[in-house]
Amino acid sequence: MVCRDGSVTFRSAIAAGAPDAIQVSDRFHLWQGLGRKVYEVVAAHRPCLPEPAADMPATPVPGGLAAARARRLHTTVHELLEEGMALRAIARHLELDRNAVRRYARAATWQQAAPTWPKRTGIIAPYQSFLHRRWAEGQHNIAALHREIAGQGFSGSEGTVRLYVTSHQEVLDEGLPPPAPDRSPFEVFRLLMTRPEHLDEDQRVFLKNLHGRCPELTTLHERIGDFAEVFASQSTKRLDRWITRARVDGIPQLASYTNGLLNDLDAVRAAVTLPHSSGVAEGRVTDLKMIKRQMAGRAGIRLLRKRVILVAHSRRPLQLPADNDLWSITDYENLV
Repeated sequence: MVCRDGSVTFRSAIAAGAPDAIQVSDRFHLWQGLGRKVYEVVAAHRPCLPEPAADMPATPVPGGLAAARARRLHTTVHELLEEGMALRAIARHLELDRNAVRRYARAATWQQAAPTWPKRTGIIAPYQSFLHRRWAEGQHNIAALHREIAGQGFSGSEGTVRLYVTSHQEVLDEGLPPPAPDRSPFEVFRLLMTRPEHLDEDQRVFLKNLHGRCPELTTLHERIGDFAEVFASQSTKRLDRWITRARVDGIPQLASYTNGLLNDLDAVRAAVTLPHSSGVAEGRVTDLKMIKRQMAGRAGIRLLRKRVILVAHSRRPLQLPADNDLWSITDYENLV
């Protein structure tokens, strides 16, 4: 048995040196490869990530050229849709990204599709709910609000509180909750790749709402769960079905990932059915890198070899004296 990652070089070398060996693709590297593709999909669907503020005042849209361009594209996209043209064809015709065309197609008005910069709350974010509650209770004095949250640990100035109140005046006056924070593509990627039982209530609600406004990310999340089921059931039939579905879902990044699986299918199937992995070897590589960095490049391969042997005997990192650069190879040989 030889466990490895998806490197073509490793695969060829093992086949040449040990042709009778069973090659097993490492499960960690399979998940790592899928994770890279998942992040690419999430980053491509960035406009879908912000949660719409239901029953809240509309976010100001940009003026000038940006507003004119948004109005023109919204009108053009809807005219082409009425003529029966598909989204992909519209994207080619207008030389736009397909996700941008989809955003204009879904928007009822051009203001909804116009790009806007996200509002960043910064250090005041943990105190938003408290400020909204106190404002609803009738406390409208900025200085008093600043003193109250400063007593809870807020380190910002009174001007920061004033700026937040001014920019959210209508929301505060109507007694609405604070706006949901914008999540970065990396945060959404982490949520999609996390086991459902490890998510808290807010995260589950966010993903449920995300599914409602972005069908592509819904399909992606389903494929992630199905991929986990492949290894939980140790079924190669499930693996074959997963590859087939991922290739017809219309998500280019997933289709690209399946190409790699098909090129190394025997090793991937072995990873599904066999218990072997390269986790122990990866751990030893991590140990080796730690020992190497402790020496800060001041010793050669001979000293590194001796330190690795010493750590292997002691099973704990070696604590060097302050003048370790004066130690010789003989010193380590004597210790070993």
